[in-house]
Amino acid sequence: MEQSILNGLIAYNTEGCYPWHMPGHKKRLYTVFPDLVENPFLIDATEVGNLDEFHHPEGIIKKAFERAAQIYGSHKSYYLVNGSTSGILAAISAVCNPGDSLILARNCHKSVYNAVRLLKLKPIYVMPEWNDTYDMFAGVSPDAVKRVLKEHSEAKAVILVSPTYEGIVSDVEKIAKLAHKSGIPLIVDAAHGAHFEYMANANETISTTNYKKIPAPAIRLGADIVIESLHKTLPAMTQCAILHENSSMISRERLEEFLSVYQSTSPSYVFMATMETCIEKMDYERDGLFIIYKELLGEYRKRFGRLAHIHLVDETDFKKQGVAGYDDGKLVFSVKNCGLQEEDRIVSMNGVMLADILAREYGQVMEMAGGSYVTAMTSVADSKEAFEALYQAMETIDNQLTNIEDTTDTILYKILPEKRMDIAAAKESKQIPIFLSKAAGRISGEYIYIYPPGIPIVTPGEVFSKEFLDDIQKSLEHGLNVKGVAADENGDYKVAVIKENKWLPRRKKRNR
Repeated sequence: MEQSILNGLIAYNTEGCYPWHMPGHKKRLYTVFPDLVENPFLIDATEVGNLDEFHHPEGIIKKAFERAAQIYGSHKSYYLVNGSTSGILAAISAVCNPGDSLILARNCHKSVYNAVRLLKLKPIYVMPEWNDTYDMFAGVSPDAVKRVLKEHSEAKAVILVSPTYEGIVSDVEKIAKLAHKSGIPLIVDAAHGAHFEYMANANETISTTNYKKIPAPAIRLGADIVIESLHKTLPAMTQCAILHENSSMISRERLEEFLSVYQSTSPSYVFMATMETCIEKMDYERDGLFIIYKELLGEYRKRFGRLAHIHLVDETDFKKQGVAGYDDGKLVFSVKNCGLQEEDRIVSMNGVMLADILAREYGQVMEMAGGSYVTAMTSVADSKEAFEALYQAMETIDNQLTNIEDTTDTILYKILPEKRMDIAAAKESKQIPIFLSKAAGRISGEYIYIYPPGIPIVTPGEVFSKEFLDDIQKSLEHGLNVKGVAADENGDYKVAVIKENKWLPRRKKRNR
């Protein structure tokens, strides 16, 4: 078959694989929305006649925004046709001027770092708690935020990600109060939490107590701006997202100005129509599809939890680590301390191996593979048959595993590298490629991160330590998708570093 994007999509759709990944419609959009128009070209229009204007809405688009705000409990809500990235860029630009300081959780999405670069901001990092047992970030502690706020009164805003890629929810309510006490707003990247709003039944009051295991949405807990990706956990098309604003601390005019800067002047009406349908249908289905979804999650989380070797990560795995809740819709399977028999030896399992076996032998395609775990993203579009097929695959693999002691340890994500330059200055400096093995002590010119989820290990302007380089090498050897590192024609890895000698450690003069 000729190589093309369309043929690639057709090939993927005919392989018989099941998508435990975004988008949340799971290719079953017409099952969830049987009355949706079948031919998207029929509704692919532009801003003509009575179709309103996206950046200055006064008609049908304005009404859609108003209905969304009413459902989500915000002052104003805005559709994002350029994904959550455009919302994050607009939110930060609305609260920060060039050169300002911004408090951000180190595990923020790369779009936050792009905003730091574009505005030449001074990032002040808050390190989330790190869970050594499962090699992933836990929550952002309110105490850690409090300390940083006290030390940096010049900061203009706080931004964090909640829930995370792995379903970890931080205490947004406490952190919002701390930020407001310091006179600055809280922005929450809740790209993975668009479904939280609908997990409450129609007759329930929206509160943390009534949500039981599913946390309340960040916009209802005091956050000033919240960005959510509809397409990640709801039946919406890729690139469909929404921004909620509910604050007296933010200029709405400035926010709307930057939303128009970072979004297309030719918005997709296909996206907007499916977003509107998704939001209103999901609100209606609180006591329909979401009841079934919650029952399936409860049933299969119990069954997965009884596996002998593969561990289903749960909120209880993160005690006293800044975790205020957990998204049960994320199925995170850890294979740390698991071994697999291969011919005459037992090899240590990792997330990449598990994801490969699931896809190749069982047709179960995961959203991501980490160092020691995989993540399956679920939504209301997943059927009981789909959950059962995943369980059967996991049970079969689990029966082939044995317990071993995994002594692998890294410092990646545990500590901050030394900073020598601001991100913008480093990106604008002359760079040269050098071998990974020779980069110790040099300043990085690029982001080094494992994708997904895209959390920087090293940012431009930070120094490569030998320990970091050793761990990056291990990640490459384990088959992880490490970005910012390139292999040359001989297969040797190289990274970009700042060229100027003035940034290098000065050599001591010899006595003559």
